[in-house]
Amino acid sequence: MARIEWVEERLQNWARWSLMRGSGVLGFAGVNLEAAGMPREPYAEAPIPVSDIDACEVDEAVGRLPSELKATVVTHYLGKGGIRDKLKLLCCTEGTLHRRIGQAHRLLADHFLAQQDKQKQERARVEALQAAVRP
Repeated sequence: MARIEWVEERLQNWARWSLMRGSGVLGFAGVNLEAAGMPREPYAEAPIPVSDIDACEVDEAVGRLPSELKATVVTHYLGKGGIRDKLKLLCCTEGTLHRRIGQAHRLLADHFLAQQDKQKQERARVEALQAAVRP
């Protein structure tokens, strides 16, 4: 699977955010980590910082993915059970799951980079306007 590390970090933040909210996103149910058999960390009381703004941006971007990729991303990052349960739910092989996650990573990376470019252009436009107003 051709995962992009910085996209993976954003998706992990999104998954923590989604699970902390107690309800699912994109119409999918939330996950109870204890019921899913996740081991309790020794420092479970210390919450991992989650960026709400970043998670909202990722949530919007995941919502724009083609339906097959969206279902794969949501199931992979938020779904209950192990890999076999997720493969059964998605009706695909492990290779297909990895290919879809890699494809989703590339599409999300393109989306996030395009957003950054727009923000840089807008900042340059505003700074040029401010410079024109100054004496």
